[in-house]
Amino acid sequence: MKKYRVLIVPAGSGMAIAAIRSLKRDNKKIRIISADKNRLAPGLYLSHKAYLIPPFDDELFFPTLKKICCKEKIDVILPALDTILYDFSTRKEEFEKIGVKVLISSPETITITRDKWKTYLKLKGTIPLPLSFIKKEDVDIKFPLIIKPRDGSGSKDVYKILSMEELDFFYKKIPNPIIQEYLEGKEYTVDCLADREGNLLFCVARERVEVKAGISMKGKIVKNGFLEDVAFKISRNIKFCGPFFFQAKEDKEGIPKLTEINPRISGSMSFTSFFGPNIHSLAVRMIMGEKVEGALNCREKEGFYVTRYFEDICISEKKIRKVLMI
Repeated sequence: MKKYRVLIVPAGSGMAIAAIRSLKRDNKKIRIISADKNRLAPGLYLSHKAYLIPPFDDELFFPTLKKICCKEKIDVILPALDTILYDFSTRKEEFEKIGVKVLISSPETITITRDKWKTYLKLKGTIPLPLSFIKKEDVDIKFPLIIKPRDGSGSKDVYKILSMEELDFFYKKIPNPIIQEYLEGKEYTVDCLADREGNLLFCVARERVEVKAGISMKGKIVKNGFLEDVAFKISRNIKFCGPFFFQAKEDKEGIPKLTEINPRISGSMSFTSFFGPNIHSLAVRMIMGEKVEGALNCREKEGFYVTRYFEDICISEKKIRKVLMI
């Protein structure tokens, strides 16, 4: 049986670790090669083979990846960091010329979803959204409010605003901010997989039971028809290819409202892969042309919890030196 050879870059991100662990569960079908600029990136030592590469902003970054692709006969590249998604999406055809699929959505989709205001304008009137503003003079709702960067992620520079004085301060402090209605209820992540034509294949919702620094540490798989309907409406308005996820939080009436969409794998998408379809593996199979609909009969186990912990990887200098240069 031919194994698909998947290159994950960078190997040190949380989403890379989750992807490696999920893909290794399909060990008979998938071989994992990872790459990172840092010799101590943990994913390098969880993969079947690893390479040291230049930083993303180095002009040799993409040429080096292409050399790895040719040497290792890579089938699929899985980008695993927000800041590199757009550049990879604009180079899909370059990689396809050397026989490599890039598991990523279009530049247009990434541009929309990386900007919370553009996302708001694109989906306004289609799904429930928190009231949002980019000019503080336009804010006409009561405190508390939330202010954050339009292109932010991982809860970085997100602040709860209780007064006009605080709004004035953080509006100046945060570059390119968006101001939104404060949502006080339960928070959800919905993991999704779209096919190459942008059709939603399936989605699985999970409650974010405990979150630290924007990362879900404890989660519960839930069956929520409302969120499933939101997933279909999002995919009809924004075309994705492969894995994506969105987050929603309940307002005071208990209605989940979209807070963000990410056109990529998530660092906790492995939660879904434990108790439902293995999104990472199915995404690779899908982009390689396999029909994966039959695998979707593995339904998610509602009510199951996942709790995560940090794991140490002990490596010797000898093993570190074995990370390959290209």
